[in-house]
Amino acid sequence: MKHTTKHREGRQPTLNFRDSASHPNDVSLANSPKHSLFFKRQLLQHLFEHSVESVMVTDVNGIIERVNAAFTDITGYSAKEAIGQRPNLVQSSRHQPSFYAQMWQQLERTGSWSGQVWNRRKSGEVYLQWLNINTLNDEQGKVTHRVAIGHDLTNQQSMHTDRSLYTFKDPLTQLGNRQLLTSRLDQALAEAERNNIRIGLMVVDIGRFRQINEQLGLAWGDDILRQQARTLQAAVDEADTLVRLQGDMFAILRHSRAQDAAMAQLADKLLNLMSQPIILADKSVVSLQPSIGIAIYPRDAEDNAGLLQAAEHAHSMAKRAGRNRFQFVDQRQHDLHHRELQIEHSLQHVLSNELGEGLSLYYQPQVRPTDGKIMAMEALLRWQHPKLGTLSPAEFIPIAEQSAQSVRLDRWVIEQACMQVAQWRERYSQVPVVSVNLSAPQFREPDFADWLQACVVSCGIKPECIKLEVTETTMMTQKNNCVAMLGRLRELGFKISLDDFGTGYSALACLHQFPLDELKIDRNFMVEASQDSRALLLLKTIVHLAQELSLTLVVEGVEDQAQLNLLANFGPLTVQGYYYYRPMPAADINKLLG
Repeated sequence: MKHTTKHREGRQPTLNFRDSASHPNDVSLANSPKHSLFFKRQLLQHLFEHSVESVMVTDVNGIIERVNAAFTDITGYSAKEAIGQRPNLVQSSRHQPSFYAQMWQQLERTGSWSGQVWNRRKSGEVYLQWLNINTLNDEQGKVTHRVAIGHDLTNQQSMHTDRSLYTFKDPLTQLGNRQLLTSRLDQALAEAERNNIRIGLMVVDIGRFRQINEQLGLAWGDDILRQQARTLQAAVDEADTLVRLQGDMFAILRHSRAQDAAMAQLADKLLNLMSQPIILADKSVVSLQPSIGIAIYPRDAEDNAGLLQAAEHAHSMAKRAGRNRFQFVDQRQHDLHHRELQIEHSLQHVLSNELGEGLSLYYQPQVRPTDGKIMAMEALLRWQHPKLGTLSPAEFIPIAEQSAQSVRLDRWVIEQACMQVAQWRERYSQVPVVSVNLSAPQFREPDFADWLQACVVSCGIKPECIKLEVTETTMMTQKNNCVAMLGRLRELGFKISLDDFGTGYSALACLHQFPLDELKIDRNFMVEASQDSRALLLLKTIVHLAQELSLTLVVEGVEDQAQLNLLANFGPLTVQGYYYYRPMPAADINKLLG
């Protein structure tokens, strides 16, 4: 608000430092020491009264002797109410006692102190202030007064403008918004680091909000949000920062008293209040199931984004655990979640780069046991992450599928495999077929068959050079899409292999319906067959069935002579496993082909 010079109730009379025997228009005295002293006093009086910064003057014992008009504007306390009190009149509860102890220690040692302070207005509102405190001494160097000059960092003096209103306030609930939380988090983290204290962050949702909007409509949903916002506002401490993040999600930043026990008590209190039935204007009753996630600085994260991410992760864990509960951050799970996000973002970056930095293909030969001839090779993806090191496909491929990047990843692999096959065929006369794996989302891409055909043509190879592997799970869950697309791909000349067969035995009854050229027996099935007679009998049945359907057979996971001997009487087949070859880079395959 703008400073005004109109009379305020309780405001002390303006001090007049003018010497009664002097007059400012007396030219004869203009250069006299007496006139100079008068001018300085008048200037100080003017600056004191008309400064937009709040000024508080205390005596050596810390009793307030004077405040200016800006102090009243900012704090709401008149001079009459402030004079005779101590500065803790405007003290908030956001700072630990140690904060003020360190402040006074510095004042005693150096005579001055400056920094950010959370103070409280007469209305109870907590505000952030930049404070400069200086010490005044007499001629003998003895402390006589201290002067505190403060600048309101919350811009209350310009709140009549729309800018700060729309920047930091949520229009529906009239709470702060995510921008305000980010700003307060930065300030709180700086203070926490400086004073070696903990701060806490809660992420809260009211629960069942989507169902409420669908069943009752958006207007009722908005009304419930406003009610829950008022419930939260009444329940949290005045020193806490409460904001609406988005949708039905709120956040509570606790600037002090963030021990686990205190945070748990607050969370339990909020759950009890927020889960109470809400009676709407039409007398209908709505019951909610809130969930709360809690993160603590510095234990769970040390920066703004990390702390919010940790709290959101804990909130997700609370929802998955059944709702109507709170959850602290499980550090092991949080680290895993953070790693997954890092892999997801890195994968997105890598796939946006045509070079595919860090990604490479290894190839594992499939061998005919009777003579050791390499009949085919499977292309296997590897990733050397610049920060996380070597990543297993078992870790990053599920992340690619969850983040809708598996289609791009599949196509990158296919392009690289086709180019490699083209290079080999230029150099060697005998190049085995190379198989690549397809993820389930690929079968929802209507352009895949056309894209794949264009890919092999651009590389100068034939479709017969490439074999497409589809897992049994994908084949069963995407049955209709798979049958149609694989049928077309097979017509174009590509070989089709059913991978991981035997993991659930679910495809056995439908085997004749799929357009297949090959079955691959999963390695776990092979292990069971080598240990259990019934599993071995089932393996023999599958081999016989594959032969009756004119399907070639590949057995994965053959790692020792005993397993190889087990397959001796099974007829023509190929094996893939460490007994013959481990996956190897293309450069090593060159030696085998040469």
